[in-house]
Amino acid sequence: MPRSQPAPARRRRTLRPLVPARQARAVRTRAQLIDAARALLGDRGLAGAPTAAVAARARVSHGALFRHFPHKTDLLLAVTEAILADLRGAFAAELGPTPAGDPLAAACAALWRVFRRPDMRVVLEIYVAARTDGELAHGLAPVLAHHQALLIAEARRLFPAAAVGNPEFDDAVMAIVYAMQGAAIGLFSPEPDAEIVHLAFLERLARRELARRPPPSPHRKQA
Repeated sequence: MPRSQPAPARRRRTLRPLVPARQARAVRTRAQLIDAARALLGDRGLAGAPTAAVAARARVSHGALFRHFPHKTDLLLAVTEAILADLRGAFAAELGPTPAGDPLAAACAALWRVFRRPDMRVVLEIYVAARTDGELAHGLAPVLAHHQALLIAEARRLFPAAAVGNPEFDDAVMAIVYAMQGAAIGLFSPEPDAEIVHLAFLERLARRELARRPPPSPHRKQA
């Protein structure tokens, strides 16, 4: 009786191609959730953006949302990071790598336009919520510290002489940023005349504060 031939070895299915696809799908879903949350926060505010509404707007299940963001705080932090990154990108695009003419005037005008974007109101809404939400405030701290460090680094790149000569340069930059942010957000509707006045004042403030130099040492000998 002839011996039966062994069955050919079955090829093992490889799952490798599926892993990148799964990762890409996860990245897409996360981005959809962040975009949906941004849109809802902008349209309805924090109270009008529960996680169920965010999931529905992103067209994913509520469970999928919680797989990416176990707590709503995680989602709010991701939204804040995304918006701040976009605002920095918008500032860089407005200003260009080497601003022509008066770089301080160009920087102030670009920063003002960035702060007038609707997304700034979303960030403000999250900041206000953090006042009474300790977990959100704790999570925002490193996000804002990173954002501030990048802002200061960009200011030092734009104004190297002032950065070297002014010992309070970093504090001055952040004070100007916060003053401009508050003024820009405070104008709820377009008011061209008021915007011109505010921007002119803030530019004068920036010139004065960035140009500060340390006072002469009292121990320096008189000639």
